Amino acid sequence: MKNLIILSFALLAWSYASAQGCFPEGIEFSEQAGIDNFQTNYPGCTEIEGSVIINGGDITNLNGLSVLTSIGVDLIIGIDGFPFGYGNPYLTSLTGLDNLTSIGGYLHIGRNIALTTLTGLEGLTSIGGELLIEENDVLSGISGLENLTSTGGYLIINGNDILISMSGLENLSSIGGISIYQNSSLNSLSGLVNLTTIGGNLGIGENDVLTSLTGLDNLTSVGDFLEILENNILTSLSGLENLTAIGSGVIIQDNIVLTSLAGLNNVTMIGGPLSIFNTALTSLMGLDNMTSIGGGIYIGSESYGGNPALTSLTGLSNLTSIGGDLNIGWNNSLTSLTGLDNIDAGSITNLTIINNTSLSTCDVKSICNYLAAAGGEIYISNNAPACNSIEEVEEACTVGFEDLTVQSSKLSESIFQLHHFGIRAGTFCQRQFIDFQPSRAASGGAGGWRAGRGQVPGAMECQANAGRHLLLPTVNCQLSTDDW
Repeated sequence: MKNLIILSFALLAWSYASAQGCFPEGIEFSEQAGIDNFQTNYPGCTEIEGSVIINGGDITNLNGLSVLTSIGVDLIIGIDGFPFGYGNPYLTSLTGLDNLTSIGGYLHIGRNIALTTLTGLEGLTSIGGELLIEENDVLSGISGLENLTSTGGYLIINGNDILISMSGLENLSSIGGISIYQNSSLNSLSGLVNLTTIGGNLGIGENDVLTSLTGLDNLTSVGDFLEILENNILTSLSGLENLTAIGSGVIIQDNIVLTSLAGLNNVTMIGGPLSIFNTALTSLMGLDNMTSIGGGIYIGSESYGGNPALTSLTGLSNLTSIGGDLNIGWNNSLTSLTGLDNIDAGSITNLTIINNTSLSTCDVKSICNYLAAAGGEIYISNNAPACNSIEEVEEACTVGFEDLTVQSSKLSESIFQLHHFGIRAGTFCQRQFIDFQPSRAASGGAGGWRAGRGQVPGAMECQANAGRHLLLPTVNCQLSTDDW
């Protein structure tokens, strides 16, 4: 009877402990024996509340963990970095984790130099944090994750030397962010075909044989940065055609055979800066529908290199506002700033136009307007004649002023034209005194304003300054608009 009571009490205690889950502080497996004996040593333990670490020099299989159905925090298979080195040098597959359906934290599979497949994760449907697959030298595919529909954090796939595709992630529709870097054999993103939204960054870089972004065809929004960097044979951005919104900036850099930005045609605004540095890029076509940039524009730079083949900025013709600096530099084939005409000069913080050796046309409306009322720093140098200094651009901006006539009979049209050429009260001066005097009405016609030389009392009085396309940087002008 005494033995029966003791046994019953033990079973009750074990049942209570089991109901509370097991290993709230987590468990680490550093040798094969610990995995083999797990079910014997911890009967009934199917849901681990804490983290699981699998990192051992003699671990060859995970069969002893076949009873696990959930892990409350992280699952780490192999540990990345000093002093641990390569975590599981003899582990070839993840068979044994077949009944695992959820991970509360992140899943990290890293530095398993013999791992060839992710088979064994077919039951996994959700990951609360990041999914990291990195530096698994002989991992050729990621099949095994077919039932995964979402991750709370980033998908990070980095440094897997023979990984060729994203096949296995076809059911993934939303994700916290993507980082796909340094996968030297990756030639396709096709497994991401059902991905529609990314909450954070989309970063794709240093994938030596990736030729396009096909596979991202259903992606409509990126919550943070879009970064396309150093993909040596990427020839186009094809695959991003359904992308309409980018929450922060765009960086497209050092893709040495990329000639076009086609693929971004449906993006109308970005929330941060636009940075473009690519040696083979010839135009900005593909940005044709972009109307607003929340940060600065950086087309070439000393630090990151220029765009030596770029000949035109007309892809930015619909852009009307930016939220930072305008920098155009180290673009040796660029001859004109046409394409920047419609940017509101008031949205430009600082202006830099330097080291564009063929650039001779800088007197576009936005630049002339900015020089007239600039409150920021201006650097213009080492370009072609007519665009080689602030003074040269100001001189170019005066061309055509004397012949301007605006009829006041069409009020809205008159104001539009005056503002189009930068003429507004308090902002404009010609090199000589200029006036806007009411012109005598033609028979049956209306009066108007005509620009002419000489000072006329009661009309527009301006202090003499260096000339521009109709605008100057420092002015003291007065114009009554009563007759407009």
